[in-house]
Amino acid sequence: MPDLDVAVVGAGLAGLATAYRLASEGHRVEVFESEAVPGGRMVSARVDGYTIDRGAETLAPNGYPATWALIKELGLSREVHRIRHPVALWRDGRAHPWLGHPLSALTGAGMPVAVRNRMIRMMLPGLRHGMDPGNPADTPYGDATLAELGEKYGPELVRDMLDPISASAFGWLPERSAAAPLLSIVVRTRGVVRWRTYRHGQDTMVQELARRVTVHTATPVANVARDGAGARLTLADGSTRSARAVVITLPSPQVRAIHPDMPAVEAEFIEASTFSSVMRVGVLLDRPLEPRRGPRGPKLYAALMSSGANPLLCGITVEHNKCPERAPAGKGLVSLLISPRRVPELFEASDDVVAKAVIEAGSSIIDGLADAVVGTHVVRWKHALPEAPPAAVRAWTPFIRRDPSPIEYAGDWVFLRPSSETAAASADYTVPRLTSLLG
Repeated sequence: MPDLDVAVVGAGLAGLATAYRLASEGHRVEVFESEAVPGGRMVSARVDGYTIDRGAETLAPNGYPATWALIKELGLSREVHRIRHPVALWRDGRAHPWLGHPLSALTGAGMPVAVRNRMIRMMLPGLRHGMDPGNPADTPYGDATLAELGEKYGPELVRDMLDPISASAFGWLPERSAAAPLLSIVVRTRGVVRWRTYRHGQDTMVQELARRVTVHTATPVANVARDGAGARLTLADGSTRSARAVVITLPSPQVRAIHPDMPAVEAEFIEASTFSSVMRVGVLLDRPLEPRRGPRGPKLYAALMSSGANPLLCGITVEHNKCPERAPAGKGLVSLLISPRRVPELFEASDDVVAKAVIEAGSSIIDGLADAVVGTHVVRWKHALPEAPPAAVRAWTPFIRRDPSPIEYAGDWVFLRPSSETAAASADYTVPRLTSLLG
């Protein structure tokens, strides 16, 4: 008898959701996590009463069916907070609110009328198609990159829409990533309207899932291999676990290191599925501040930088406007996102060097920022989010349609859409595949 029915490698949202679903069906499931705490990229930091999301976690009321199903099942509805304030485009030295909101059709969110018209022409094929979560290559945008879409509809769309959204939310470069996955998210979520977040931190769901399954933390996996009709884990300490099946939920660039003997159809897609590197700095403030706005401008939840609007930053999240519980009463918290073009030069720099550079850059957008700082928290993600390059888009269909195997995968990269929703949805894809094998 194998030690387990299913061993799950990685205790991020995808791994925990997969384990939870399988355990609910009565299978013997255990999760193996290399870090000291479960949660993966969803873990929040808590410093002196501030709750710092290490990602940009928000929940859309539309286009997030797997997430909302889990929220209901886990009894977390009261932990969800509605974000009341809009997103702005930072351009020409000021914030233009309502980016991604239906009101932007009237206000333009800083975009001239001619650019807005081209944006509508660009979005219409996707709106007619529906952009369901299938193969991006089967949508009207095919495997074209964001930059290539800009060549067709105008570079201003890249500058004021595609680049600000992709850089701040995903750490993408327009010339590297396919447009279809991003536009699928835009279409399926129906814009930035009535978005939510977790009241007490983005790790709310993963913490609850971790309480319901068996998780071995600080237990890295060194190797995963087929073993007869099942599979075997070798842990870093040399011990092994046999299982009827294994689910690997690590970011795709880390998979080959522990599973070198994967079949060719899996290797082609996984090796094409590169990840972006992301850096952000949580800035703890002694008072609530936000990007400069006009006297009649609304409070902002976030500001995304038009290309070239700031030499270092691609976006700012005003966490205390996102959710009041993120900062102590009367205090403030902002997250400053470093442009993906600048991340490589700063990734190995000290926290002090990074924080100083970011606060200096942010002071041109948030008046009084430097004088209000009481602390900083630097976040580095080497493998932050799937990039969805055209090669991965082309290799997706053979991968997703392959026969079930004792070694399966889950994670946001499985659907080439960088969001917590696709991490949760990957569990709903993987679990039936395993069930067909386990019986």
